Amino acid sequence: MFTVNGIDTSGTIALKRQDQAAALKKARELTDDGCWDVSITSPDGRLYPLLEFERLAALLPSVT
Repeated sequence: MFTVNGIDTSGTIALKRQDQAAALKKARELTDDGCWDVSITSPDGRLYPLLEFERLAALLPSVT
């Protein structure tokens, strides 16, 4: 399970997604909606800023 984190004018957002692709999609949507400090926490508990996660996702078939 991946957790997508971000901040908007209402406060902190934390959304769960089952796989890497869904987490990346949701993180991009949050950014497009004006959220900042968007990051993704992988199932092993490692926190990735969105840009780092995007680079890693482009290189690997799966981030765990």
